[in-house]
Amino acid sequence: MKRRAGRQRSVGKGSGIDKLLSFPGIKEAIALVKERAFFLAMDEALDTAIKGELGDDLRQLLTEGSDKALDKFFQNGSVESFIADTEDELLEDLAIKAGPKIAELWELSEPAGERLTEFIYWGKNSHLDIEQPYWLPLVLVVNAKKPEAMCTLRKKYIEFLRRNAVVVPPEGMQDGHIYLDVTYLPYQALPLAYRAVLFCREQLEIQKQDLREGALPSADAEKALKCVALQRSKGTKEAAKELGFRIYVSDNPSGSYPLFRKYLRLGYLIKRKLDMLDVFLSSLEDNLKKP
Repeated sequence: MKRRAGRQRSVGKGSGIDKLLSFPGIKEAIALVKERAFFLAMDEALDTAIKGELGDDLRQLLTEGSDKALDKFFQNGSVESFIADTEDELLEDLAIKAGPKIAELWELSEPAGERLTEFIYWGKNSHLDIEQPYWLPLVLVVNAKKPEAMCTLRKKYIEFLRRNAVVVPPEGMQDGHIYLDVTYLPYQALPLAYRAVLFCREQLEIQKQDLREGALPSADAEKALKCVALQRSKGTKEAAKELGFRIYVSDNPSGSYPLFRKYLRLGYLIKRKLDMLDVFLSSLEDNLKKP
């Protein structure tokens, strides 16, 4: 079945989504959401056709019940268009809910959840045709004495976004967020504030993976999930051997495979998160289905 090319927007350079996609299991989580939208759209097409709302010919194909008739049904242009349109609507609704949920399960920040929502629906394409040197826009809290001053700044919304920033009034500050006053801070001194910000995060126990320092995760999530599947079906030693992990026998005649066990632990962790996401998506299905 051909899937119609839909949503098209200009690609933003340096959007930083790559940082989020580097966390093991995030790509698989996004694929799960898209898969759910696609199969829900297929189910919707079947239900609609059975009711005769797509025409008698298509309903007749379903009543035949043969594999050949079913293939012919899904290869029909009207059915493909129906599925593509329905999938697009479902994916938009799922993305709004799934982005924050994925961020929660993977211990990412609130803005990361918003970014994931955008990526699930739009893919690599950005919502604005602008360059973004960081994936997270800066928030500038402005307390202006004159009301018209804020109006002036708000009119410059796009210009601020081009500088990777948004402007909010003091009442727009969110609970649990840290704001740095940089009004009189020299540009060269800005990096010095990072230590204080990191210390403040520690005291407030803000422990989000995408806010931590250090190298990005490099573990292969797909390989980790394969470890889980093979370990369940063939046992630990055979699974390690099949996947090409080095087996040490000098200190253990029966063999040891520490790297495989590391990937196995990661695989079970990712699988647990994906299972929780799957349960969450299942709970949304009744609200997404058309009456």
